[in-house]
Amino acid sequence: MIKQKKILSYLLSAGLLTAGTAGALSAQSNSDRSPYSRFGYGTLGMRQTATTRALGGIGAGLRDGLVVNPANPASYTAVDSMTFIMDLAVSLRGSHLAEGGNRDSRVLGNLDYATILFPVSRHIAVSAGITPFSTVGYRFGSLEKLQGDSQNNYQRTYLGQGGFSDLYLGVAGRIGGFSLGVNGSYVFGYTTQERQVYIGSDGASNPFYRTQLQLKGFKADIGAQYQLDLDQKKGRSLVVGATFAPEIKLRSTLIDQHFLSAENSSQLVPESSDTITSRSLHHVPMSYSVGATYRHSESLLVGVGFTYMQWAKATGLAQDGAAPRNHYRVGLGAEWIPDPRGRGLFSRSRYRFGLSGANSYMLVPTSTGEQKGYNELSASVGIGMPLIDRRSLVNITVDYKYLTPQATGMVREHSLGLTVGILFNENWFRKARIN
Repeated sequence: MIKQKKILSYLLSAGLLTAGTAGALSAQSNSDRSPYSRFGYGTLGMRQTATTRALGGIGAGLRDGLVVNPANPASYTAVDSMTFIMDLAVSLRGSHLAEGGNRDSRVLGNLDYATILFPVSRHIAVSAGITPFSTVGYRFGSLEKLQGDSQNNYQRTYLGQGGFSDLYLGVAGRIGGFSLGVNGSYVFGYTTQERQVYIGSDGASNPFYRTQLQLKGFKADIGAQYQLDLDQKKGRSLVVGATFAPEIKLRSTLIDQHFLSAENSSQLVPESSDTITSRSLHHVPMSYSVGATYRHSESLLVGVGFTYMQWAKATGLAQDGAAPRNHYRVGLGAEWIPDPRGRGLFSRSRYRFGLSGANSYMLVPTSTGEQKGYNELSASVGIGMPLIDRRSLVNITVDYKYLTPQATGMVREHSLGLTVGILFNENWFRKARIN
């Protein structure tokens, strides 16, 4: 009875935590500042935490009792039967954009994610949390000459912000070395994108366009993992894992507004407004991932992961000259602990390294009229430092991303990110003993 009451209290705490975090995530600005986030749903989140980000984004085959890994719900059963884990993080990212001779640099930050994980029994575990599904953030423009008027210019400006969140609840069960899990998620949020043309001539009316996209809907994904113990005495094991998520339709509301503003006036005069509500125009695509990790004793972990997302069928994203395409991502990761049972702080710390590569899920219009995408190359390093209780961790990850365009004249993007997470590991299920 006492244990059941504790579980109910944890679920209530999880609901309050995720609800509060959901409000914070939906209300605050995100750390994305990429012109490519103008297209599609923005920059994808991929359900990465500070730990998995440091490991190159691997998730399907990652299984660790001190890692909340919502990328594969089957991993939840790795949690110790006596612990309750809470993992939350903030992130900071600086971006440097280059297009021809133009340069721009910005630094932004925000609350990243919040998750919890706890066991229900020796073979069943539950996790809940909120992670970013995608983020939109950009600001750019251009100054051009009016046709037939060499004395006056006009300026185009583009601004976008917002994002979509993934609020999930997952459960997993284990029989022997085989684990099976499922996540049920609620995707919600909105993005706002604005376009304005400012004409510097007398008496000109300046057009202003605002588009707001609201999405909400439920989705689900399942995951499986199998752990093969190669040598129990030396702690050698191999974990293989896979996930699958079916295509799910989302409810969407698209609001297009057109305004006019006079010269030297900030007042917008409405011209037209159009609202489109649909249950089939937007969706989350079918996706799957596979991966494997090898662990040697408690000191070394190496892993690989591959993810595929069928975005080419997302025809609702084919707007403003852009078009969706299928998305591929591969990652490599390693973790090393010099002395898991040592006394020194740095000898017990977890040192992580990762590499990953992916293609863009959107093709964007270019100045030549073609549709081109970009490739994303990433490298990351991280450290998980134990706190005084030796169970909780401070996870710090630094990752570098380079977006290399597939056509000359497109924007090149370099970004450096810092993620700081705190993982609390409490023995809430351990019975107190009186000697």
